[in-house]
Amino acid sequence: MEITAFGPFPQHETVDFDALNEAGVFLLNGETGAGKTSVLDAVCFALYGSGPTTVGKGGRKVQHSDHADPHTGPCVEVEFTASGRRWCVTRTPAWREPSTRAASGWSDRHATVLLREYTEGQWVDRGYRPDDVGQAIHHAVGLDREQFTQVMMLPQGKFAQFLQAGSREREELLETLFGTDVYADVQEELKARADAARADTASAQLEWERSEELFHRLGERLSQLNEQDPRSGLPGRGPVLSPADAADGVRTASEDNSPDDDGGDDEDSGGETPPQEKPAGLSERWSALVSDCELALAGAGAARDEAADRHAASQQRITELEALSGLLARFDRLAARRAELRAQSQRLEDAGRRLEEHTAAETLTEPVTTAVRARQRVADSASAVEALRAALTQDTAGARSLRDVLRDQPDLVRELESTPEMPRQLRDAAVTAREAARAAAERARTLAEDETALARDEESLHALELRAEEIAAELTARRADLVRWEDSRQELELHVKDEGLVRERARAAREAVEASRDYARARETENARAAEFESAETARREAARRVESLEARRYAGAAASLARELSEGDPCPVCGSTEHPCPATGDAEQDVSPGMLQGAREDRETAQNTADAAHQRWQQAQRTSAEHLARGATEDLADVAERARRAALAEEALESALAELERGTEEVATVHEAVTRLETEERDVATQMAGVRTGVEAARARCASERERVTRALGPFASVQDWVRAAEELVQLTTRWSDAQDERDAARHEERTAEEALERTLARSPFSTEAEVHEALMDEEEATDLTGWVTRVTSEVAALDAELATQDMQRAARLTEQQRQDASAEARHRAQSECDEAARHRDALNRLLGGLEGLTAEARSHAHEAPAREAALRAARDRAERLSGLAGVATATSSENSLRMTLTSFVLAAKLEHVAAVASEHLATMSSGRFTLVHTDQTRGSGKSGLGLEIEDAWTGARRGTETLSGGESFFTSLALALALADVVRADAGGTEIDTLFVDEGFGSLDEQTLEQVLETLDGLRRGGRVIGVVSHVSEMKQRIETQLVVTKTPRGSHLRVETGSAVLT
Repeated sequence: MEITAFGPFPQHETVDFDALNEAGVFLLNGETGAGKTSVLDAVCFALYGSGPTTVGKGGRKVQHSDHADPHTGPCVEVEFTASGRRWCVTRTPAWREPSTRAASGWSDRHATVLLREYTEGQWVDRGYRPDDVGQAIHHAVGLDREQFTQVMMLPQGKFAQFLQAGSREREELLETLFGTDVYADVQEELKARADAARADTASAQLEWERSEELFHRLGERLSQLNEQDPRSGLPGRGPVLSPADAADGVRTASEDNSPDDDGGDDEDSGGETPPQEKPAGLSERWSALVSDCELALAGAGAARDEAADRHAASQQRITELEALSGLLARFDRLAARRAELRAQSQRLEDAGRRLEEHTAAETLTEPVTTAVRARQRVADSASAVEALRAALTQDTAGARSLRDVLRDQPDLVRELESTPEMPRQLRDAAVTAREAARAAAERARTLAEDETALARDEESLHALELRAEEIAAELTARRADLVRWEDSRQELELHVKDEGLVRERARAAREAVEASRDYARARETENARAAEFESAETARREAARRVESLEARRYAGAAASLARELSEGDPCPVCGSTEHPCPATGDAEQDVSPGMLQGAREDRETAQNTADAAHQRWQQAQRTSAEHLARGATEDLADVAERARRAALAEEALESALAELERGTEEVATVHEAVTRLETEERDVATQMAGVRTGVEAARARCASERERVTRALGPFASVQDWVRAAEELVQLTTRWSDAQDERDAARHEERTAEEALERTLARSPFSTEAEVHEALMDEEEATDLTGWVTRVTSEVAALDAELATQDMQRAARLTEQQRQDASAEARHRAQSECDEAARHRDALNRLLGGLEGLTAEARSHAHEAPAREAALRAARDRAERLSGLAGVATATSSENSLRMTLTSFVLAAKLEHVAAVASEHLATMSSGRFTLVHTDQTRGSGKSGLGLEIEDAWTGARRGTETLSGGESFFTSLALALALADVVRADAGGTEIDTLFVDEGFGSLDEQTLEQVLETLDGLRRGGRVIGVVSHVSEMKQRIETQLVVTKTPRGSHLRVETGSAVLT
């Protein structure tokens, strides 16, 4: 352990506990007020943030040593081992350091803590936040601050606290030491299961009641269905189960099998389960209801089948009557129609003869038509030949075109005019003239294309000449731009040479402005948090003073109460002295109740938590302000803003110059590229101009020569197009004339053939002339209509004769008049009425049957479920009763738990019994065999039982309460109890190991013999591997215990040193 500027220790003090641990028992020795208890305070402060004595007196903070340098911060560092892991905790309390900058002259320093663990050969940080470190230490040590001061460090005034504690306080400590959470979980689990079992029982009871209610509803439905039985109104018939019988059966079953009638009296279910009716007889009642439903269902089914048979017979009779009526009606219709058709027999014969003549004439239609078409073809082709000859020989446009086209063959033209037939060589001459015209047209087209190309070349030559002039002017301008941009580039480069410095200044200025603004806001927050902390701290001090005042008044009252019981010669129960020179006076105890003191302590704890939280917020605000200062913040925000503005302007000017320089560089490169491109283009244009000029001159000469040749070839035509068109028309006319002559010759030959074929056909037919054939022919529509009528009438006559000859028609023809009356409409109506009545009766029985089937199915389903419901309700009640009893015993709420002990208390009572047994071994040595510490499970007042302690006095053979022990007796009994707690916890595999025990004072109340016995006990513990630290002024203990931690008091503060025999370790 290392202590700096803490309590009475102004310097850096180091305590090597390894040397003290080797001794097993060491004495914390020093003069009164030297700081022995402060050593224990330092250990407790390092672990929990407060010492046992300062907390007990209402103090919140451990103060900075008044002897230390004001600028030296207080600090305590403790290394310890817990559960096999080595830890180091370094903690500083809140303190005030002199300051020349603060208005008050002091600067507050906040409390800090650092927890480290030694692992793999090095120290590793585990936490620095107070809450996190507190949780980690609590987890490692297994005790909170109050438990630590009761089990491991017994400070002045609290040594006998566990001995005198009540059952509830002992239970809280023992639960922490022995880890009995599992038993508390068992209690809660039993209680939860009991609640769930009771809920299941209520649910099962509700299901049983619903089944009971449903049973009655289904019974009523059975009665209603029996009342709806349609057989009730039929003579000699009635329902299978009368409504009265059905209702009586259900009611009798319900009464005979009610839940209360089970052949015996129900007993109380016990526990928390409310008494319910016993679910007996439900299955039997459902079975009886199912039997009634099945009986009714069987009767209704048989009646429905009988009604269905009657309805089917009625339908069969109606079908037979309707068939007979239809047969008679059809016979009458057929006989009347056959009489009508007999009256049309002559007309039918005439129509047949007319159709035969038409059929014969149709066989001559093709040769007659062929002859007519051949005669018409001859006439048409002759007219066409004559028209085409007139077009080429008379004074027409075609004749003039012929002479122009065949201007080179005048003899052929004269021959055409003198003969009726077209000369054969005329067509060939026309084709030759057309080819000559087409060749001239092709030459004219080629000439036009050459002239168009010549025009384009002339335009290109002119454009090239203009482009050469433009290139020369642009080259001159670009070269001038190069000279101007080169001059401006050098000037701009001078402006941007300090670019990095300007940008860095601008960035730093912006960050300074941002940091200064954040710092201003952080300072406002810091001041607000400081005010909140000051207010909370004032409230905390006031609450602490309130607790100190109340405790002082209570202690004064207690001292006065003890003083009133003192008498001369009797030993003091506190110090054991028989002299009482200055007994306390007063009656302050009446003014302070436990409730007042507890409320004040709670208020102090609340105020302390509030102050701690406010202090953390203030500390965080201070750290935030410091971070902003580290970023370059200043309090003069206007100056920083002005510097940032100037830096921004400089940066803007730099950006403008850089942009201008970049633009200029790009422009120079562009101009260089343009000059190179223009020079190349100038050379290319000159080369192109020379080539184009040569081609233009050659094309002009070629076009002039070709134009002269085309003009000579045109002759009388204005253009080659007219020449080609005239030649094409002449070829078409001659071709058509030649084709027309061929067509005419073919038509004459076809005419002769057709006439000969027609004469042969007429010779073989009943007709003499072509006119008779035309007279016998009918048009297609007339022939079709007449043929259809004959076919229909003939078919209808045949069908009527065939149907009238069938067996049914013959039977209808033989029926008498009386038989015809039996199939009348009135007879059919009577049969239909009987059939409808049978259908209504059948449908009513079907509805009744459907209702009975649904009711029977539902009753069977519920009858099947009834045994399961009864079994579930019985099982749920048994389980609820069993679990409620277990939960009541485990939570001490049942009357069967006569000790009023919970399961956790029962387990802890066994632990305490073991502790008492071990403590009695130590106590027997310390008290020379007189006292034995005994565990008792007797109840005191209304409190819980099971965790009581009593003293058995061997001298008197009586047991008495621990509060009857004297001061010295209470001391060594408490010491024995503390040692026993440590022993039992160590022996318990799931508990916390306690290898070190600190005892502060109390040895002065022992006589010489008892002191010797206590020291022997402590020495025995040392031999068992335990470490005991003892604080005492008794001189005999100084002589007996050689290993000592000596506290030396001086006017400049106290110091520590370790003495082991003759060696002194400072």
